[in-house]
Amino acid sequence: RGKMWASLFCLIAVFVAIHNTKCQTVCNTQEQLEWHLKKHTIQMNWTLIGNICKSDLECWGSQKEGQVSRQPSKFPQICPLQLQYGDKLLMSADETLKSYGVRLFNVSKEDFESCITNAELKNQLVFHHNINESEHVEAKWITPGHHYFIGLHEGDSQLCKLGLRLNVSVKTQLCRASPLLRLCSGNGVCQTEFYEGAYHCRCYHRYFGRFCERFDACSDNPCKNKGVCLSNGSTDPNNRTYKCLCPPHFTGKEKCQRFLVGPS
Repeated sequence: RGKMWASLFCLIAVFVAIHNTKCQTVCNTQEQLEWHLKKHTIQMNWTLIGNICKSDLECWGSQKEGQVSRQPSKFPQICPLQLQYGDKLLMSADETLKSYGVRLFNVSKEDFESCITNAELKNQLVFHHNINESEHVEAKWITPGHHYFIGLHEGDSQLCKLGLRLNVSVKTQLCRASPLLRLCSGNGVCQTEFYEGAYHCRCYHRYFGRFCERFDACSDNPCKNKGVCLSNGSTDPNNRTYKCLCPPHFTGKEKCQRFLVGPS
């Protein structure tokens, strides 16, 4: 038991030292992530040293103008994790937490923010023992959507309040109408931003539609002399046509490039 208290003292001492030096931890969040066809294995280490964020900016990075965070705002917490649905997740703990003894629970958003536990929490154990070496997280804990995890020692919430809690976002892709089709019809990339709930198509130049399946022949404004371009928006690559509505005194179905000379 003396060893346990020594580990706890060391854990808190390091945590306090980090805060006293005012080191700013900024989570490594990418602006955009691209869907990968091959499933990945993600390794996540539970620790209070090195990956604890203490504000919206540190945890999720800069937000676009007008964007409102729907994430839990209680701090500190472990840097949020973003997974592609189907990825495997492995969890482990650092040496201090392993020697101290910590159990992981899947909880509601409210319990994540408050670190409050209840008697029914036994059904939410991620592992039925203290977290130790790298272990595989069951698929039921990482279905599409948001998932919240906290770490507790014998039901005590102090470690959670120090930052031992994790927000995991699991995303699916909405980039093709059928598994047999190419992502974004081959005319774009399947991406997500940190605040989006799923992966969506970002179409290449001249393409549009949910799956980038439509072609816009007017994107480069081929009509001259202020003519108005009308595209048929066809999905057929052999029938991608447009026509120009020409202003007065100009003609030319394709570009309104000819000036009409009136009678002398």
